[in-house]
Amino acid sequence: MSTSINQSGQQTSQGSRARADELRKNNQFEEAAAEYALIWPDADKWTGWGYAHCLRKAGQSEKALAVARDLYQLDPEFRLGRSVYAWALYDTVIRGAESIDENALKSAELIVSLANGADAYSATSAYPITVLHIAKLWSQKQRDVQVLEWLKKLDPTQLATDPGKGTDERGRDRELASRRERYYSLLTHALERLGRWQECFDISSKAMSDCGALHHDNDVWFARRIALAKQKLGRPKEAIEDLQRLAERKQSSFLHSDIASAAWDAGDDETTFKHALHALVAPQDIGFKLEAVRLIAEVLWQRGERDHARRHVQLCISVRATKGWNASSDLSALAANWQVATTDDAANIVQRELELLWKRWFDDLMPRKIGSVTKLLPNGHAGFIQSNDHEDFYFDARDWKERRSAMVEGAQVTFATRQGFDRKRQRPTTVACDIRIALA
Repeated sequence: MSTSINQSGQQTSQGSRARADELRKNNQFEEAAAEYALIWPDADKWTGWGYAHCLRKAGQSEKALAVARDLYQLDPEFRLGRSVYAWALYDTVIRGAESIDENALKSAELIVSLANGADAYSATSAYPITVLHIAKLWSQKQRDVQVLEWLKKLDPTQLATDPGKGTDERGRDRELASRRERYYSLLTHALERLGRWQECFDISSKAMSDCGALHHDNDVWFARRIALAKQKLGRPKEAIEDLQRLAERKQSSFLHSDIASAAWDAGDDETTFKHALHALVAPQDIGFKLEAVRLIAEVLWQRGERDHARRHVQLCISVRATKGWNASSDLSALAANWQVATTDDAANIVQRELELLWKRWFDDLMPRKIGSVTKLLPNGHAGFIQSNDHEDFYFDARDWKERRSAMVEGAQVTFATRQGFDRKRQRPTTVACDIRIALA
C-alpha cells in the first residue's frame, strides 16, 4: 500500500513539475508559481530555482526571497540559485532604498558575494546595479570616500554603454544614462567634492569619450568638472574659456558662479563681478549662490566699497545660520579681517536690501532694449521680439516676467539680453531675457 502511495506521489510531483516548467517557459509566472508551490520543497534545486524565479516575475518579492534563501542553503554553489537569491535581495531591499542603513549595506554586501563571479557583468546579474545604487545613496549623503570604496568594486570597461529605458512625467519613452555613464558621473562627482583635481580631470576626460551618448546634461557636468580641475590645477584662464562656452549652452547660476571664481583666481575683477551678478539675479535659492555673494564682496572691497562688501558677508553668514550651516574658513577670515559686525537683521531682510543693489548694478551692466513681440511659437513656450533698432531676438517663455500680463503678439516690451545657444544650428547666439511690459 505504501509503495502505491509513494509511486502516486512521485507521479503527481513529476506532473506538477512538468506543468510548472511549461508555464514558466510560456511566461505564465503566477500559474507556474502555483504549480511549483505544490511540490516545493522537494530537495531539487531546479524546482526551487523555478519557483523563486516565477515568484519574482509575478511580483511576489518577499516569497521569492524566502524560497531563494532556502535554495541557497540546499546548494550554495548552484549558479542560478545564487543569481535568483541576489535578485530577490535587490527587489526587496535595494531597489526601493532611499537611504543607507544596516539592512541595505548587509544585503548589498551579500549580493556582491553571491553575484561576483564569471557572469557578474551579464545582463542577468544584480551585481553592477546594486553597487551603483549603494554608491548613489552614499553620494546623496556626500560620503564621498564611501562612494569611491563602492565604485572600486566595479570594472568600468565591463559596464554596459547601452542607454536604459524609462518614461518621463507624461508617460513618454525616454533614454536613461547607461551603467557606465552612471559610474563615471558618481566617480567624478566624488573626486570633485574631495578636491582630487588631477584624478577628476583625467577621469572626466575619459568619461567624455568612453560612455557613448550622454544623458541628463552629463556632457555639461563632465565638461564643467574638467574646467574646474583646470582652475584648481593653476590654469584659470583656460577654465574661464571652457566655462563660458558651457554657459552659452546652458544658462545656470552655478556656471556663472564658476566663471566668477575662475576669473577671481585669474585676477580679472571685471569678469568676476559680471558673472557673480549673473548668478545672483538668476531665479534660484540664495543658498546655492553664496559663493557668488562672497566673490561680489571681494570685488567691492577691492574697489573701496567697504560697507557694501561687509553687508554681503553679513548675508552669507545670516543665510548659513538660517540653514544650520557652519561658516566656511574663508568666510570667517573675511569677517574677522574686515571687522564685519554681527547683525540682528534676518537673512531675508538683508537679501531683499541687496537684491535692489544687484538689480541696479545688473541693469547698468546690461542696458535694456525696447521692442515688441513679433511672433509666438505654436507651443506657447517661446517666441521672437524685434527691438526698436530692428534686431530680432528669440526668447523663452520662462523669461517673461509679467505675471499679470499674458504674452501676446504686438506687446510692447523692454528686455535685457544674454548669451544663448542655438541647438539646431549648434552655435552661440544672443537671446532676450527679463522681459517686461513697456510702460506708456
